[in-house]
Parts: sequence; C-alpha cells; structure tokens
Amino acid sequence: MKKFLLLGLLMCIIATTAFAVPYYDKGSQMFSFTLGTSFPTFTYFFNDKDFRVGFGENNTGAKVGGYGAISYQVFNSPTSAIGGEIGYDFNFSASNMLFTAVPFYAKYSFFPVQGQWDLPISFGLGGAYIKYNDASLMTLFGNMQVGLTWYPGDHWGFGLTTGLWLIPEFNYDGALKQDNALAGFIPLILSITYRQ
Repeated sequence: MKKFLLLGLLMCIIATTAFAVPYYDKGSQMFSFTLGTSFPTFTYFFNDKDFRVGFGENNTGAKVGGYGAISYQVFNSPTSAIGGEIGYDFNFSASNMLFTAVPFYAKYSFFPVQGQWDLPISFGLGGAYIKYNDASLMTLFGNMQVGLTWYPGDHWGFGLTTGLWLIPEFNYDGALKQDNALAGFIPLILSITYRQ
C-alpha cells in the first residue's frame, strides 16, 4: 500500500512538471535564512564495523540539536540552481559535552515544481569544521535534501526542509584511528527565502 501511495505521489509530481510553465529564468536568484533542528540518526565506526542507530548513550551518543544557516543560489536554467550554504549545527552528547559542526558547501537544486509552491530537491558537497569537547578537525560534508516552500507573494517565501547529512571523521593519528566514523543526521528546518 505504501509503495502504491509513493508511486501515485511521484506520478502527480511528474505530471505537474510536464505541463508547468517555468517560473524562473536563467539568472534568477534566491537568498535563504534557515533555522531548525537536527536529529542524530546513525554512527558507523569503520574500525570495528559497529553501526549505532538512535539518540543517546549506547546509540549515536548524541541528543537532538539545532541548526541555522544562510544560503544563496542562482538559476543556471529554468529548473536548476547552483550556489552555496554555510551553517552551524550543535548537538550535546549523552554526557553533556558539546559537538559542533560548521558546514560550508556547494549546493545544486532541482525544482520540478515551481511558482507559488516550490519543491526543491538539493544535493550539497563541501567541508565541515567539527569540534567535540577539546578536539577539532576539518572534514568532508555531504547532504541530500527535499523541501517545500510557499510564496504568498512574488518575493518572500516560507519553507520546510528535511533530508540526510553525512559527516565522516577521519583521524590519521594511529592512536585515534579506532574513532574513524561516519555520522548521519536528519534535519528538520524552517526557512525564509527571498527570490528575485
């Protein structure tokens, strides 16, 4: 039943895009302010192949945190935009130590539905400065996101976005190699977007 509903939703989106008139032109721009929360979803330790899922101790070791960012995109075609985003994410560990990540990345978005309602599907790749307690390092950052933005007027819009963030931790010091891991987060973000 779920597969049938998903297939129906996908067909509606495809049908809408097939007959839609593009709202954006090449050169159109968007500037967004986002604020929301991030849910630590999983941690995979490469050394012992340990896959931990869920919040708190003996799982990911982290609690629900917060996220804020600014982003800019310019349309390179009527249905796709390129740009970048810089943000700040924080989560507390089960032992109340602070984990922070400052992701900065290039972003590609595809807009199959656009106009008064936008449905952006985005992919991002870049770096993140992460810090946990007293240790810090620069690492990779990747994400996939889908959102829905409503524009009551021509320029200002309000949106809701979710997706999956991936943050690997690669330690090259022999004493820390057992801590090499991949962390996954699911964001739930509200946004205010200005377009022109």
